[in-house]
Amino acid sequence: METENEQTRIRDLLRDHPKGLTIEDVSKKLSLNRATAAKYLNSMMISGQAELRVLGRAKVFYLSQRLPLTNLLSLSSDLILILDRELFIQEVNDPFLSFFQVTKDELKGKRIDHSALAQYFSGDFFDSLGKTVDGTEFSSEVHFDIDKNDRYFKVKLIPLVFENGSHAAGILLEDITAMKQYQIKLEERIQERTANLETEIGRHKRTENALRENEAVLKSMLNATPVGVGLLIDRVFTKVNNSLCNLTGYTKTELTGQSARILYPDDEEYHRVNEELYNKAGQKNVTMVESRIRKKDGSMIKVIINLSPFDPDNPSSGVTATIVDITERKRAADALRQASNQVALLTSVTRHDILNKITVLKGYIGWMKRQEASDELREIIKKEEEIAETIANLIAFTRDYKEVGVMPPDWIRIEEMVKRVRKTADLGQVTLHPPDTDYSIYADPLIEKVFYNLLDNSLRHGEKVTEIRISTVENEDRLVILYEDNGIGIPENEKETIFERDTGKNTGLGLFLAREILAITGITIAEAGEPGKGARFEMHIPKGSYSRTGTASKKNKKTRKS
Repeated sequence: METENEQTRIRDLLRDHPKGLTIEDVSKKLSLNRATAAKYLNSMMISGQAELRVLGRAKVFYLSQRLPLTNLLSLSSDLILILDRELFIQEVNDPFLSFFQVTKDELKGKRIDHSALAQYFSGDFFDSLGKTVDGTEFSSEVHFDIDKNDRYFKVKLIPLVFENGSHAAGILLEDITAMKQYQIKLEERIQERTANLETEIGRHKRTENALRENEAVLKSMLNATPVGVGLLIDRVFTKVNNSLCNLTGYTKTELTGQSARILYPDDEEYHRVNEELYNKAGQKNVTMVESRIRKKDGSMIKVIINLSPFDPDNPSSGVTATIVDITERKRAADALRQASNQVALLTSVTRHDILNKITVLKGYIGWMKRQEASDELREIIKKEEEIAETIANLIAFTRDYKEVGVMPPDWIRIEEMVKRVRKTADLGQVTLHPPDTDYSIYADPLIEKVFYNLLDNSLRHGEKVTEIRISTVENEDRLVILYEDNGIGIPENEKETIFERDTGKNTGLGLFLAREILAITGITIAEAGEPGKGARFEMHIPKGSYSRTGTASKKNKKTRKS
């Protein structure tokens, strides 16, 4: 009684100090011996009434924040019964009462083997309950038929500890009727099919041999394939092949009947994969997702999981899952990516060093130009200056070209892209007309550089350009993006060569790079303008690589000037 009174005083004190108190604090405030205060606090922590937080060298105790047991029971749809050490019924939830058609008053306070539930459980069950109170967990399946309510349950007997530290047991019944009924129906179908085959066997002996041979071949192929295969119903394995066992380290017996959760390292990954897979598994196509799973020995591997429904018109019928180990593939990809990064870094450093040397070379050339020299020598110095400038442009091109295809293609809105390009280009007094209709196109993210190069060409070589217009035209099998200016245009004999390397007034690499960027996703570009009336570049996007986003914003519809 004294212990209970002292613990009550400590609980009241901790309730008034929700941030917690040390043993020294409790000892002083309740005038208790420090060792006595420590004993009571540790006892309360063991029984679950208090919790401990370590702050530096201090141990701070505070009351446990727990929901009442009755509230927790009401949150579960499973059938739950709580027993004390002597197997007297202490708590029961509504689903349990509803299924067994009893009231709480009929059960609470009675030993389970002397209650209205005794008729539904065997002697072995009660023996297991006694062991559960002592700390042993049990799991099994049971079948109940109450007033023609035929149900199957997975039974779990779980050791518990009450707040006062006494041992207890919990009975949890998880409804697996759907899975069992499916298995029964599947077995009935198999039996029916087997009977039909046996009838056919009597008349078609040769067909029987052929079927057996085909079955052996198929089974051999399934078990020989390096891909793990499992059949699941309600996310529970019903069949697995040898490769899945080799992949995970589990035996067929250990996997069959288990939830797929057994393979996942945590609930978060399990729910993520289920959300991505099962929300789409009812579709006609196979659904795929990349994940990581935990093997029996605790090690992790990266995998690709494919789900295909048994019956696409009835997703709940079950699915076939194939699991492929991509750990080595991912490791190789990471190593390749690391090597690529190192090469890129080396290239960048080398490019920087070369540009520094070219800058020094240009300085010497500039000094030479200021010295007295013959006309012949000045012509040589001019050519040297042109060569140095070309080398600098080529080095700059290697910086841009190395980015082509590095990032995966993505869906890019034309309207937003034009906005970004316009901010980087100095248009001066040139008017830019953006497209009236906005589309999204599937392209390399460097497509912005394509439009930047087109703008740069108009401003550099158009001579009299005052307007640039970007528009779209959708045909039956493609989308055409038109880029037009009102400059001098491009001569007929240059319309094809402008996209080749070393063609143009500078290095001739801008339009070459543009064509390379577009070609990654199958987009072609051609010049179709009329010489003397302006340039007109047509970019053709194939069907399936564009979608209509909507009408361009009112702000973009206005003619704008920089």
